Amino acid sequence: MTMMDPASRRVYLARVRDFVDGVTFPATRREILAYAERKNTPSDIIGDLTHLKGDRFASLEEVVAAVDAIRFGFVAR
Repeated sequence: MTMMDPASRRVYLARVRDFVDGVTFPATRREILAYAERKNTPSDIIGDLTHLKGDRFASLEEVVAAVDAIRFGFVAR
């Protein structure tokens, strides 16, 4: 988990959205990762996608929330 100010966190999660946007959902973790790799996604985001909890994701927002939990420890309620 990385500590980061709220503005930087929003920017990072926007980058995740940009690099994952275009995946057809629902999608598996493997499909999401393969898509991101084809888009030359930066290694920090690839690392987060590699560590996603769960095998299937219903939407882009679900992926972003999972990355948020991994990277920043934030869990939406």
